Amino acid sequence: MHVSPIFGQSVHDVLPRRLEAASIRHIAQVISDSFGAPVGLVEEFIQEAKQMERDEGVPATAFIGIAILESSGFTSYLYQNAKNPFGMRATKIWSGPTFLMWHEGYDSPFRKYESPRDAVRDFAAFLNSRKWFRDALACSTSDLECFLASMSANPSKKEPGYAADPAWGNKVRRVIKTYGLDRLN
Repeated sequence: MHVSPIFGQSVHDVLPRRLEAASIRHIAQVISDSFGAPVGLVEEFIQEAKQMERDEGVPATAFIGIAILESSGFTSYLYQNAKNPFGMRATKIWSGPTFLMWHEGYDSPFRKYESPRDAVRDFAAFLNSRKWFRDALACSTSDLECFLASMSANPSKKEPGYAADPAWGNKVRRVIKTYGLDRLN
């Protein structure tokens, strides 16, 4: 086995990380160019989602696609003011900081985060706290179809989905395809 003199690791360990870093950088640049969000911010979010995938087994590609869709590529008013890419409301159980925003006809409190890491971790915790998302979290990290189908409403089980929009899953799929997020798997 060849060991890298710089890192003290095998080339087989270093090469995939370098390729992943280059892929993340490229995808972050494309998203930044499309929406105008700072490339460093997008790259940090993608890195946090990938780390969460390694730590918790949640699909980073889906999390990134959802965040891009829900936050207009990290440029929405909510994201700019609360670093909240998922549109997470601050319900009674939320004890963290909030950001008040006019939404659906009234001022609504939304969760406010300090960093992409906080947002990604909280979103995963939220999904874990809801029994109707257990099927989604049981999917393989590479099985986006399983995850997105399980995140959608299931009237036969009387389970709400993540979004009221029946086309939400297809919109996330389109984001994943458009920005090549599937290359992160």
